[in-house]
Amino acid sequence: MKKLIKSTAAAVAVSTALFAGAAQAQQKIGVVDMMEVFQQLPQREQISEQLQTEFQDRFEEMRQLEQKVQELRQKQERDASIMSASEKTQLERDIEQTISEAQLKSKALQEDTRRRQNEERNKLLGKVQDAITAVAEAKDYDMVLESNAVTYMKADNDLSGAVVEKMTSGN
Repeated sequence: MKKLIKSTAAAVAVSTALFAGAAQAQQKIGVVDMMEVFQQLPQREQISEQLQTEFQDRFEEMRQLEQKVQELRQKQERDASIMSASEKTQLERDIEQTISEAQLKSKALQEDTRRRQNEERNKLLGKVQDAITAVAEAKDYDMVLESNAVTYMKADNDLSGAVVEKMTSGN
């Protein structure tokens, strides 16, 4: 029985020492609001403009196809009474073919723009991660969490502004 009491007392002493050591070695934890960071980055606007320029020709082609469909439909309405049956059939086929072409090109354009947006977003995310690491190391933080994973924090632990500043300064 004495042995059991001694081992229990020793276990309590060891666990108390461990908890005391853990309390002294508190970690400094920062938080970053990624949505806020992305919304404030000037690089985001630059990427948007770059992608707009990259796909400008294809957007123009889509606009021209839409205009062609409108013109064909107007011709169909305007000239229906004077067109022969074969001309009407041919015009219907032209309209359907142009619509199909527009739909295929539109789908391809959407997929390509989404892919490029994801590529650019991932590049920017890598740069943001590097900025977060640099800010955390400079301010001696042990850990940085994303704000949506935190239910409460003190305002002075929010590193979002410092990350945006780091990204905009280029340092």
